[in-house]
Amino acid sequence: MHEEKEKKDEAPADKEGLKTISRREFAIGSIALIGAYTSNDLLGQDAAAKIKLEKSDVVQKLLEERHILDEDLIAVIQHAEKTGEKLYQPGTDGFLSKLRIKNVYFYAEYSIIEGGYRIYTAYSHRFTLEGD
Repeated sequence: MHEEKEKKDEAPADKEGLKTISRREFAIGSIALIGAYTSNDLLGQDAAAKIKLEKSDVVQKLLEERHILDEDLIAVIQHAEKTGEKLYQPGTDGFLSKLRIKNVYFYAEYSIIEGGYRIYTAYSHRFTLEGD
């Protein structure tokens, strides 16, 4: 009986016997594979878990498609707020910030809300700027 329960908790396998995983699981696995680090490494697990990110369903789907984790967004925003390295978007309460984590630049458009941040969009790309 215990063995059956364990099998139910596992992801279903396709015809070839391969397990399906979520985009989040894929992104986390990719980060582990390339040896990158997230804000949990920078801030500590407890501090990162306490930060609230507010996102619409559309933004959440976009972030999943782009394999951008909440931990990456938290690292970008915390860096911007700590250092002041962010752009203000005139006429709004929004900011644009970036942070390089290993070989990847992450960008986030956000505003400050009570208890956290509202995310409008985010993107990332891999490249090295001269002088980095």
